[in-house]
Amino acid sequence: MQSYIWNIILMLCLFACTSTEIIESPKTAFVPETAVVTQPEIIWTSRTLTRHFDYLGIIKVRSFTYDGALERLVDGAKELRADALIDVHFNRIGFLNAMEAFAVKFK
Repeated sequence: MQSYIWNIILMLCLFACTSTEIIESPKTAFVPETAVVTQPEIIWTSRTLTRHFDYLGIIKVRSFTYDGALERLVDGAKELRADALIDVHFNRIGFLNAMEAFAVKFK
């Protein structure tokens, strides 16, 4: 019985490690709440980006898998109603995959 309880506590601690954090700074654009939510583009670097854009914020995520972190990024961008995610950074923190990117709205 005790091992069962410890397993549950361990699982809760592990799932508490995954997160999505949306920081609406630097925010240089406003998107109305009634705007249509679309699938945002993922642009790994903005060096070659020729389109002008405004920042909606930074999205930071942690997940157990690479795909899970990418899905969390896209969900965060949809929440901000962003057109794209740019300058995506990937880090491995222990057994977690961390990503952060800027959410932008094209002009």
